[in-house]
Amino acid sequence: MPESDKVRLSYSYRVRGDDWQFIDHSIALQTTACHYGGKRYWFTCPAVGCGKRVAVLYLGGKYFACRKCYQLAYKSQRETLEDRAIRKVDKLRERLEWEPGFLNGQGLRPKGMHWTTFHRLFAEHDKLVRQVLQSYMV
Repeated sequence: MPESDKVRLSYSYRVRGDDWQFIDHSIALQTTACHYGGKRYWFTCPAVGCGKRVAVLYLGGKYFACRKCYQLAYKSQRETLEDRAIRKVDKLRERLEWEPGFLNGQGLRPKGMHWTTFHRLFAEHDKLVRQVLQSYMV
C-alpha cells in the first residue's frame, strides 16, 4: 500500500505512572467517491480481525480502534426510561423558553409562538412530567 494511503500516528502512552511508551504505527485509509466529484477518506480500523471503514477512531487503550472494537455506546443507549423522559421534558422546556427542570413549574407562552403549537407542546410536557413522577412512585 503506498504511503499516501496511510496515516502515521506517533504518540506517547503510559498507564498509572508506569514508564512512557512511544507508539508509532500507521493506519490504512480507504476512499469512496462523492456524488458531486472528489473523494472522501475513511480510516480502516487497525484492530486485529476488524478492518471496518470508519470516520472516527478512539483511543480506549494503548492503540486506536473503532467504537465497536472498544464496545463504546452512545449516552442515549445507556439511559433509563425515566432519564429519557426527563431529557425530553428539558428539551420541551427549552423550546417553550421555560426554566429547565420539570419541578420548576410552568411558564408563559413564548412571544411569537402560535397558540396551537403552545397547547401541543404544553400537553406533551404535562404527559412526560406525569410519566416521570409515576416512575418515582413505583
